Amino acid sequence: SESGLMATVVAGLVLRASALPEERMLRRFKGQLTVLGVSVLFVLLAADLSLASIMALGWGSVLTVLVLMLVIRPLSVMVCTWNSDLNWRQKLFVAWIAPKGIVSASVASLFAILLTEQGINGGDAIKALVFLTILMTVFFQGLSARFVAKGLKITSLEATGAVIVGCTPLGRLMGSLFQEAGESVVMIDTDTEACEKARQDDLSVFESSALDPDVLAEAGIESIGTFIALTNNGEVNSVLAQRAVEEFEPPRVFAVLPRKEKDAEKAKASKKIVSAFQADVPMKTWNQYLQAGQVKLGETVLKSTGLAFQQAHIDALIKAGELLPLLVKRDKGLQVAAAQEALQAGDRLIYLLHDPRPKLLKRLSGGSSTGRLAMETLPEIEEVPLSVASTIASA
Repeated sequence: SESGLMATVVAGLVLRASALPEERMLRRFKGQLTVLGVSVLFVLLAADLSLASIMALGWGSVLTVLVLMLVIRPLSVMVCTWNSDLNWRQKLFVAWIAPKGIVSASVASLFAILLTEQGINGGDAIKALVFLTILMTVFFQGLSARFVAKGLKITSLEATGAVIVGCTPLGRLMGSLFQEAGESVVMIDTDTEACEKARQDDLSVFESSALDPDVLAEAGIESIGTFIALTNNGEVNSVLAQRAVEEFEPPRVFAVLPRKEKDAEKAKASKKIVSAFQADVPMKTWNQYLQAGQVKLGETVLKSTGLAFQQAHIDALIKAGELLPLLVKRDKGLQVAAAQEALQAGDRLIYLLHDPRPKLLKRLSGGSSTGRLAMETLPEIEEVPLSVASTIASA
């Protein structure tokens, strides 16, 4: 048994130090083997346990397990996570959810055998108490884990942070907006110049290909709430979004999908991929607007009175190519504006407004132009005339 354990440890160290081309697939296969092995081991260990030995422990054993669950476990978690990055909600959840106990079950079974061979009583009682602990923790904590996570608001749906692929002007703007909202942001791109511009905006950048699952994993996609593909190539965005869904399943996946109808339908085949901003976003056009400083960044609040008119006016400006919805603040959360977003009363919509002639919107807003794009006090969206597009076209 000792040689087998040592062989397993050495094999793990060697594989970890090796540059394996399919390491992620190997980890997934290892995980499947682990589930199978642990399941079989639990059955074998429990098969040698009699129900009478558990009943013989009495109510004192139940009290012992409760002390372990409600006192010892929380104290140990508090000490171990004292200087960690976990917040109090996460610490409380970790304190409630105990390990599954396969190691303790194995060791207890081994001790029971050794004590019995030495003629010492108490081996079966130790084994019975360990399995009673496993039974009670799995029953109470396992069944309540989902409800506790929801109550503490630490489910995957409440996860924050964003991984954004594409250090384009629009991508950098989205990253800055998420970061200003207090969320962690990681940008990924292969363009050295674009990555440098993102770093100048104080954004964390990975200069590599997002098509590599290892790059996505290193960027922290497994722990973030939002993945956004914002390159200028719609087909690449579609592939990136599908790869993210298949490999990591982040809670929210957005992408600027290809304008070709067939490719768009293929990308939308996965219900987990949401078309960002609006249908058929002209990414290159809006990035050119941003580079030329021909946009204004604004925010408006949807009101219950006149909501239908506000939505109709926003849709008209979007169709005219004058407005691009970016983010929606709802219920103290920040989310990417999806195509055909059903806006609600109380929503705060952050948007870009096309400004080919800065003086036009400068007169409307009373603002002044700045070097860096910042949120401005723009006129209410419904006050922006729909004739702006036709006026610009004829100029």
